Amino acid sequence: MTDPINTFRAEAKEHLDALEQALLDLELEPDNAGQIAAAFRAMHTIKGSAGMVGFDHLSYFTHHLENLFESVRNGKVALTPELCQWVLQAADHIGDLLLNTEPGAELTLISETILAKLADVMPANMVAAPVAATQKKSTKTVKVQLYRIDIKPHQQSFCEGLDIFPVLRELNELGSCHTTCFFSDTFVADNFDPESCYLHLQVLLSTTKNKDAIADAFIFVNEDWSVQIVKIEPEEAHRLGDLLVAQGVVEAKVVDEILQSQPKTGELLSGSGLVKPEQVQRALAEQQYIRNQAGSSEEQSIRVPQHKLDALMDQVGELVILQASLDQLALSSGNDRLAELAEELNRLSNGLRDIAFDIRMLPIGSTFARFRRLVRDLSRDLGKEVLLETNGAETELDKVVLDKLADPLVHMLRNSLDHGIENPEQRRLAGKPEKGVISLSASHYQGQILIEITDDGKGLDPEKILAKATERGLVAEDAVLDVSDIYPLIFAAGFSTADKVSDVSGRGVGMDVVRSAIDALQGQIHIESEPGKGTRFRILLPMTLSIIDGLMVAVSEQRFIVPLNMVEECIETIETEAHPRSDTCLIQHRGQLIPRLRLRDKFSLPGKRPAIEQTVIVRVGDEAIGITVDEVIGNHQTVIRNLGRLYRDAPGVMGATILGDGGIAMILDLLSLAVTARKRDMNN
Repeated sequence: MTDPINTFRAEAKEHLDALEQALLDLELEPDNAGQIAAAFRAMHTIKGSAGMVGFDHLSYFTHHLENLFESVRNGKVALTPELCQWVLQAADHIGDLLLNTEPGAELTLISETILAKLADVMPANMVAAPVAATQKKSTKTVKVQLYRIDIKPHQQSFCEGLDIFPVLRELNELGSCHTTCFFSDTFVADNFDPESCYLHLQVLLSTTKNKDAIADAFIFVNEDWSVQIVKIEPEEAHRLGDLLVAQGVVEAKVVDEILQSQPKTGELLSGSGLVKPEQVQRALAEQQYIRNQAGSSEEQSIRVPQHKLDALMDQVGELVILQASLDQLALSSGNDRLAELAEELNRLSNGLRDIAFDIRMLPIGSTFARFRRLVRDLSRDLGKEVLLETNGAETELDKVVLDKLADPLVHMLRNSLDHGIENPEQRRLAGKPEKGVISLSASHYQGQILIEITDDGKGLDPEKILAKATERGLVAEDAVLDVSDIYPLIFAAGFSTADKVSDVSGRGVGMDVVRSAIDALQGQIHIESEPGKGTRFRILLPMTLSIIDGLMVAVSEQRFIVPLNMVEECIETIETEAHPRSDTCLIQHRGQLIPRLRLRDKFSLPGKRPAIEQTVIVRVGDEAIGITVDEVIGNHQTVIRNLGRLYRDAPGVMGATILGDGGIAMILDLLSLAVTARKRDMNN
């Protein structure tokens, strides 16, 4: 069992995110009924769940917001931008109230201030319903449905501080209730524990609401409590067996056994000669198919803490290492049966690895959605009009990578808003629309995730960047740099071209943080910019940082792992194929010269290089480089292990892995090696 308060906080934050997104949409489309319903549902769920776990003040505060949106939903209150702004502030305040079950005097005062302001705003927005519409509505007949709700709280509910009365009160608000309470099947008088919950409740609810509205009352406890909601048809009142089962008087299987002894409808029809037996079988097959389809369409989901997912991946990693050892043993033993078992286990472990990966993968859209509020608030503070466009929200990324990516993206968006997008007057003079556009997109690219942040602002000024870099001693005064070499200078620590420091940026502590974070994720970042037109940042990231498919290579006795998703091909090279004027820093490949780096020289490894070497052609971003080794061994499932404190900054490697024979192989950092190869190429 998980801590109910922490579970409530996690779920409430998700509902707050949904509320914020709905409100941001409603600013653009105030009459969007779907978003009004989404906002109301989020408030309603937070209110009900808060009362169950002792967040009474939060429940009280959210109840008032719910009443407000009930009026909005019924058309009694117009949703103005001012009202949206205050409800957004109320949503922020709910986030603060989640920190403690009992808020202090300061938070309570803020609650009352916000509610008072909302009360002031609401009357001015009251909308009188047209008489004709009111009369028409009064003649409309609303169908009342009857539901049977079977509730069995978890036996530890009392110990966890869960209260069932808020649930019953919420059901009572939905309509007319008839509640029956009795002991559950687990109750034994001789072993009675006063702190355990033995309740079993049956509620007959007459309401105009649908089943989803009833289920909302149990949204916080539906994983731990047994809750069944069944719609009762009028004719069911005539089926005595169903009523007796529902009341717990008789078991369903007893009624079923009695009913089974009666002839089936199909048997009666075919026996009477009205239909043929094969027609009955076809109808039964169709019935079963429809039932199966209806059941499969309901997707189930559960909440799993992050540490449990991490533990699962650790165990999968150990299994992969053990699998490699078994493969090594099967290969050396010559035992065919052992080899078959190793191959079968390899298939199963690969499947388990893929499933574990899928569990950890989340759509990046959840991260993108957070930035709408950031762009909205910041653009208003800066006096600018900016639209944030997002694409590729369904692109999935490892949750660990996703969590570490949020802060760098925030820095980049703030810089685009402050330095990139001009104010409306400047854009008008430049012949641009007054409203600027920032585009945030994600997609798959060469086995990696490509994230692009694009704005249509004024672009980067290469002359200004170079002058600032020269002033700070980052480049020599007589240096002649290409534009592609100037732009990356903005990632230097403390670098800023801002004329004045603002609350948003200009202190030179943003882009270097971005570069460090992307490097820590084994990613790459590139800049494209055109003065007066805008800037694009391209970030390439691996989909996961735990287990990768690798290509094992060797130099002398040392083995290395090359990330397989960046490998294009492997070729044999001899000394005559190297370009003679570059001291073997370049090789001929498909009619082109590309940089080549020999690992023996890079890591000062002993031994004599063979007459024919193997070169692995890898693609780092848009650039191809060659990694020359003695031998290409083959594919290898690679569990990434962090290097120790002494080696974590070693150039050219990003981690290590344990091999099947107990040896260690270094995992190559291809981005770092590409930079080294490029520098050697330029120097030569």
